[in-house]
Amino acid sequence: MPKNFDIESIVDQLTLEEACALTHGQDFWRLNGVPRLGVPAGLKVTDGPNGARGEDFVGGCTSALFPAGCSLGASFDVGSAIKIGEALARECRAKSAVALLGPTVNIHRHPAGGRNFESYSEDPYLSGVMASGYIQGLQEAGITSVTKHFVCNDSETDRRTVDVIVGEQALREIYLRPFQIAFERAGPRGVMTSYNKASYPGNHPQFTQRLLESVVRGEWGVEDLTVMSDWWGTYSVGPAIVAGMDLEMPDSFHRGNGKLLAAAQDDENLAKAVFDRARNVLRMIKRAGGYSLEPERPEAAEDLPETRQLIREVGAEGMTLLKNTGVLPLSPKTKTVVAGTYATVALAHGGGSASLDAHRKITPAEGLHEAMDEIVVVPGPVPYLYLPLPQPDVFSSSGGAGTCKVDFYNPGGKLVDSLAGWTAKMSFKLSPKTTGTHALTVASPSSAKLSINGQYLAFHKCSVNTTYTFEAGKEYDIVINYVSTEELFYSTACALNGIRFGYLEYTDDDAAIQSAVKVAEEVGTVLVCVGHGSDYETEGFDRDDIFLLGKQNAFVQALADSSAKVIVVVFAGSPIAMPWLDAVEAVVYGWFPGQELGHSLADILIGKINPSGRLPVTFPKAIEDSPAFDNFPGVNEIIKYEEGVFVGYRHYSSRQIPTLYPFGFGLSYTNFKVTDMALRGAESFGPGKKIEISVKITNTGSIAGRHTVLLFAQPPAAEDRPILSLVDFVKSSELKPQESQTLTMTIGGEALSVWEGSEAGSWVVKEGKYSLQIRDNAEARPMQSAELRIGQGWKWHGLHA
Repeated sequence: MPKNFDIESIVDQLTLEEACALTHGQDFWRLNGVPRLGVPAGLKVTDGPNGARGEDFVGGCTSALFPAGCSLGASFDVGSAIKIGEALARECRAKSAVALLGPTVNIHRHPAGGRNFESYSEDPYLSGVMASGYIQGLQEAGITSVTKHFVCNDSETDRRTVDVIVGEQALREIYLRPFQIAFERAGPRGVMTSYNKASYPGNHPQFTQRLLESVVRGEWGVEDLTVMSDWWGTYSVGPAIVAGMDLEMPDSFHRGNGKLLAAAQDDENLAKAVFDRARNVLRMIKRAGGYSLEPERPEAAEDLPETRQLIREVGAEGMTLLKNTGVLPLSPKTKTVVAGTYATVALAHGGGSASLDAHRKITPAEGLHEAMDEIVVVPGPVPYLYLPLPQPDVFSSSGGAGTCKVDFYNPGGKLVDSLAGWTAKMSFKLSPKTTGTHALTVASPSSAKLSINGQYLAFHKCSVNTTYTFEAGKEYDIVINYVSTEELFYSTACALNGIRFGYLEYTDDDAAIQSAVKVAEEVGTVLVCVGHGSDYETEGFDRDDIFLLGKQNAFVQALADSSAKVIVVVFAGSPIAMPWLDAVEAVVYGWFPGQELGHSLADILIGKINPSGRLPVTFPKAIEDSPAFDNFPGVNEIIKYEEGVFVGYRHYSSRQIPTLYPFGFGLSYTNFKVTDMALRGAESFGPGKKIEISVKITNTGSIAGRHTVLLFAQPPAAEDRPILSLVDFVKSSELKPQESQTLTMTIGGEALSVWEGSEAGSWVVKEGKYSLQIRDNAEARPMQSAELRIGQGWKWHGLHA
């Protein structure tokens, strides 16, 4: 076997059959090789982006759970993103994986987007820069980043079939721009295509040769790249090959079983494209070690102290202080009530492929118990989309206590080859602990029938909530019959790809609220934890609104109406409505901060860490104010991005629409002053040139802390263009009271460019007078500003202006 893994030499020796095999997966997580040529098979990838899950979705080895993209975006700290990438590389090696499916760099187009939490921001620059740090840390440690989802996968409803109609200018400036920045700064070696169609009616991105071949590999000049499908996101045999999509995952539904081989044998151009795709898959194998690729090792759960500490610090860094009347920071000696269902449940992540079995999840109550002298934990109303799973001590089957029997009746064939025509029966005995009218749910992607003691109770498609009167200690026969259908399996009306039975014994939410209010009034200070569970903010479906589930808002309002001082902590990946905002003393937005949630929160609340997070998205006063409100999630499987480039704060600032909280907002326990703004290189600015912008930051308060400087650009007067765009940011080190630091930012022509023309257009830096402004957020008045005059504009293509 030769020592040098010479890709061209290998390609020259491949048979067409071997080349076809390289373009599809070996199994769920692994790639094929070429045994005849010594090219190793079994290169393994793993889900991200906020952890390396490994082989199993349920059970298996535990993993470190990192802050979600929304949390990392709120930190505005590229250094933290690099550290997260480095730690994720260690996690990948522990799972014997050589590539991580992340980061996610889609745009928060609408506040109810189901998968917003995975992505960084509504702003393409912040998204691209934070992704670049993550990719840099990951790939410098030897793990390939598969950056996703290319492109316009900004909603989940009908995501496999929805047609995104987006103008070229918005496509370039908003949705492709994060990927472009990532390629410019960090060079991800992998990209995952999205499920949706995009840019042109009827075409998925993997079918659009212009996007993958002409733009990414052509215009941007990206050569060392492997493009893979999302899982089961390949929709053809030949067209995706020709368009530039290298690798079908998982397995071989479209390209295996001789399908691609037969098509390529009859089509010379397709055969040539197959070898091109195989070449790019070989690039990925070479990066992983080529001939020297290490054999796969058993997965390991490496729960490292340094990883715990990193997650704790970065999780706290993203937490955003939205309101504080002086109640925070708390003294550790202050007796405090910690209230709500989510006081004892860690909302550390969203749902879907970003979820994993964490080494541990520290709840708010656990973190505060360690940090404070005395806390009193009280429950609240129980919010749920799907009821919780029954605990093992209340159900059994013939297999023994705590088990459930599932019988599958399949006419044969692989599941992926025959989605329709099989049935399953779930049966078990349920023995309630209490007497009462208890709640039950059945959720599945197709039709199911629920019966209790032989009595038919409910038939449904997707999900059903019902009740039944039970007696404590009595055994009840529960049977659920399920019938698969191909159509509903692929529907995203339900985010589940299986049968889920939920069960909750009777709870009196109103009584729980009244009890919590009584305790809060006796103690005087209450911390109430609210948010979105991973079944509600998740891959697979979008939400209908931005309200908290169940009676959470009523719970907060009842506490606010009491005599207690109320601190609200929200764990969610997107904006929520806050009807109680004026009545509470403080609000901390915790996002999804990872497994050390309780410790991160405690560090913020007692002032061990001064809050420095800022909103990476705009919080609207009402969902109707959202720029995408009229075009979300779409009609008849079509989404029209009619807001164009007016996404997020670009819409609110240009249209002068007041917000609940603007992009970039975030409070601290101290104060900062920004002075001495200066430009260097403005006189000679032009193609290939940069401008340095420096400012002086001074901590004028009494507590040490960090401050993020946001640099916005206001372009020359133009019709129907956003009046403001973020062009750079930088975060200070921790400054002691009265300490100063000079910070420097750098911008090139890319920061001031607009896209003009259709697909054959170009980037343009227009002549005229620009205002560079330091603002505290997108709605604040400029703290410092400087004028930049461009006497002669220019056009450009590629990654650099």
